[in-house]
Amino acid sequence: MSALDTSSTGLQAFPSPRTVQSTLLPVMRQQTSALEPTLARICSYHLGFVDEHGEPSGAEGGKLTRATLMTLAADGVGLRPEDVRCHAAALELLHNSTLIHDDIIDADELRRGRPAAWKVFGASLAILAGDALQALGLQMVVDDPGPGRAEISSVFAEAIGLVLAGQAREFTVRLGPDTGIAEYERIVEEKTSALLECALVTPALRAGRPEHVLTALRGAGRHLGLAFQIFNDVEDIWGDPAVTGKPVRSDILRRNPSCPVLVALSADSPAGERLRRLWHADGTTEAHLRDMADLVEESGGRHAAEQLSRGHLDSALEYLGQAELSPAAATELTVLFDRIVNRTADTGATSSRTS
Repeated sequence: MSALDTSSTGLQAFPSPRTVQSTLLPVMRQQTSALEPTLARICSYHLGFVDEHGEPSGAEGGKLTRATLMTLAADGVGLRPEDVRCHAAALELLHNSTLIHDDIIDADELRRGRPAAWKVFGASLAILAGDALQALGLQMVVDDPGPGRAEISSVFAEAIGLVLAGQAREFTVRLGPDTGIAEYERIVEEKTSALLECALVTPALRAGRPEHVLTALRGAGRHLGLAFQIFNDVEDIWGDPAVTGKPVRSDILRRNPSCPVLVALSADSPAGERLRRLWHADGTTEAHLRDMADLVEESGGRHAAEQLSRGHLDSALEYLGQAELSPAAATELTVLFDRIVNRTADTGATSSRTS
């Protein structure tokens, strides 16, 4: 049964992802269209509103996972969806600003099944478009007159600052065989968890909930981000490209040391030693990548990563249970957490290439 199908549960009906899209996309479209015309066109293209010629497009614009989390959390603290509509739209704009930049940094040519913004408009203009979405998202939060504005603005600013810090740390640390999982998780907490924490905490700030509730929601978002990213790393190597939205083993191709790879590279075993030799070689053939994937699994990297992901998901749900949300909302969020991490359905499932 769908996470948002409550017809046989007795729970109140929650907004489906499709409803969240129909509510938020007009806000995002209106705000984006008010940007400087060139930047508006690039941002609108990235968000799926227009094609490369500026004509209306029906392209997939993302699942709005963070907005859905915020909407459900709002219900859990007694708010209406419209009480956080501006913040949910702003958070999605901030998230999309990071996607535009990520595509440039990673030289990824596709985003949601069509050319990335930088491939269409050039890297320089795409960088500015990402900056424009970031500024726009923050301005929307600052301009909102509702309760908790100062606290919420601070949370949004801190979140995007952490995302940038995590990206910079990933460059400067240069994750490798000697890098521990703790450093990897710190980067994930900044790059991935920060916006998820923002999604869950914002409604509680608007509702004036006490600090222990905020702490629980931050913990839920932090561990949800870790569970998702670690499982995403597993899927990159062994997943179905039709589900992940990425070519299989793309992280290995780029020598991006994901969680399973980090575990395997540090393994004191013949398989670990062979993996280290292949990792530092220049091979990019399908056979070379497949051999490395097999060695990662033989060295225990896949099993360890799957265990870590499950552990973080359990921790996320434990924190969620401490957040004093309404039982119905807590139930819906529990199912959504699982689907975000494990992609067991099309609601809420997302990846770094399709979110």
